[in-house]
Amino acid sequence: MFSFENMESHGESIKLVLRQLITWTPPKERITLLELFGGIGIGLEALLQLGMVVRGYFYVDIDPIVKQVAALKMMELRVKFPQQFTTTAWKANFIFLPSNIQLIRKKHMELLRPMDLIISGWECQGFLAARFGKGLSDTRSGLFTNTV
Repeated sequence: MFSFENMESHGESIKLVLRQLITWTPPKERITLLELFGGIGIGLEALLQLGMVVRGYFYVDIDPIVKQVAALKMMELRVKFPQQFTTTAWKANFIFLPSNIQLIRKKHMELLRPMDLIISGWECQGFLAARFGKGLSDTRSGLFTNTV
């Protein structure tokens, strides 16, 4: 089970990030989005459903099967939202950044500027009771610290 107490060994910075209210106003025109632990691209789909127009979309996920499903999802979203999600918005999204979040460096992020929104659906298995509740000590869930 998740608790702030289980995070003691991971520093105050993580606690502060989790407790801060995040306010964000999307740009009036188009956004550039980075989706970490992208899965099947639900974050992107939600933004498109809200009517946002995507200028650029960058995706990171290490699982090759999930990436294949995500690629099909991108094509589906391109057809469903042709004015909001053009082919040029996502043409390099699977090759621009390393698939492993631990290999992303400052130089990668600088090349993505301006970045309007970064969303993450990081691995949560370590917080499940069925996974012995290792929390951030779980090798997958612990990747949260790389994201922050």
